[in-house]
Amino acid sequence: MWVFCNVWVLLFVFLCNSIVDPMIIRCYTLICLVLAASFSSLQLQAQEDAEQPEAALVSPESAGSKFYVIPVEGPIGQPTLFAVRGGVKTAIDEGYDAVVLDMDTPGGRLDSTLEIMEILDRFPGRTMTFVNDEAISAGAIIASVTDEIYFTSKAVIGSAEPVTGQGQDINESMKRKLMSYLNAKMEAYTDEYPYRSDVIRAMMDPEFEFKVGEEVISPKGELLNLTAKRAHEEYGEPPTPLLGSGIVEDLDMLLRSLAMDTEPTVTRFEATWSLNLAEFIVALAPFLLAVAVITVYIEFQTPGFGIFGIIGVVFFLIAIFGHNVAGLSGHEPLLLFLIGIILLGLEVFVAPGTLIFAIPGFLVMIFSLIWAMTDIWPAETPDFEWNWAMFERPLQNLLGGGLLGIIMILVLARFLPKTFLWDRLVLKDALAGSSKGASEEDVSSGASGDLFGSLAVAATDLMPGGEIELGGKRYEAKLSFGSAQRGEQVRVVGKSDFGYIVEGVES
Repeated sequence: MWVFCNVWVLLFVFLCNSIVDPMIIRCYTLICLVLAASFSSLQLQAQEDAEQPEAALVSPESAGSKFYVIPVEGPIGQPTLFAVRGGVKTAIDEGYDAVVLDMDTPGGRLDSTLEIMEILDRFPGRTMTFVNDEAISAGAIIASVTDEIYFTSKAVIGSAEPVTGQGQDINESMKRKLMSYLNAKMEAYTDEYPYRSDVIRAMMDPEFEFKVGEEVISPKGELLNLTAKRAHEEYGEPPTPLLGSGIVEDLDMLLRSLAMDTEPTVTRFEATWSLNLAEFIVALAPFLLAVAVITVYIEFQTPGFGIFGIIGVVFFLIAIFGHNVAGLSGHEPLLLFLIGIILLGLEVFVAPGTLIFAIPGFLVMIFSLIWAMTDIWPAETPDFEWNWAMFERPLQNLLGGGLLGIIMILVLARFLPKTFLWDRLVLKDALAGSSKGASEEDVSSGASGDLFGSLAVAATDLMPGGEIELGGKRYEAKLSFGSAQRGEQVRVVGKSDFGYIVEGVES
């Protein structure tokens, strides 16, 4: 955070020692103060959380009365992962005593299941599963890592053998490796429960014979499935249930009984269509960023602020929105991104072509995108530490999107100015019909080199892009630095794929 603040301070000192419009200095000062106040408040809040972490922690022995309920319904996949991750982070941040999975699932993806197991393990309070009415396959594995498993009277849990995404058997070699890994994983998560790891192994591996003493619970050649009644059968000394913690008729009854003599406070995570949308957004993040980079570049090459700038902003916001729904970040990245947009707006309307606001605005936007794609946990989360591994995926997305965007920009720079689409969408939209667009012969003919060094008149405001008039014809042009009002003289000094480059002429 302080790195960005220092950059702003250095740029501000530069401004104060330069001949700049006082309005620019006042705007820049205001933005600096807003950012400094934002970062300072975030740091103070983090320090307060670090000084008083015990207040949010819940003793495993304490019943508590604040419950955060997360639905695990239908096939388990990325949307389920997003719901659990967002719900658990909220529960930690707001000091809930317990997270309850309201489960009714036929199973699902193994990768999402393993991530959900790790997320549940991070919660400092109690974790519970309410099987209502099925916890099959991946659902059984997830339920097994929670502290307590409750059932309805007709609930069933089991059949957790790994298969391919198409429901087919995995080849024998891969299956041996996977089963060995899963068995070790389950032992690590369930070592405090005497039968749980063996129960889950019998659900995953038909070749495993599960016995307690001399009694065979699950014979070799079959996958274990347990009804609510069988899950509560007791074995050993002292007598201990195989898997269950209790049988209740509905979730509300369970929560009231767990809250003891107090009225339970219950918050339910609302699973909406946005979770499914977020799955596609997160998967397509590099492509979305590439489109945003391309459209923003085109916007800076054309006069005014038009459709391409709007498209670029929208695609950036879609990327931030998707990762927010995925439970990776809070609302802070969106706030930072909007600050970056404000800075770019100041660049366009207050100090066009100077880059005084554009550079810090661009840096703030990039930082907000990285923040949005980073899996950041509340300060109260046990064993959470900042590390570079957290930023690997965000940086891969950002670099991948940037590289793809640059490649597409090079392609567009080569072909787009010669198309009817360019003339219609860029020039006509930018000038709002006030003048005709430059033709291909005007802008890119072989004789265009004769214009270099010629004096022209700004046909529109150059901020820094616009149009110039020379020899009775209009050409698209862009100032190399600063801005020019309509009617001012400029000199042609170069040419780009999108028009001419000009500079102001001192009167």
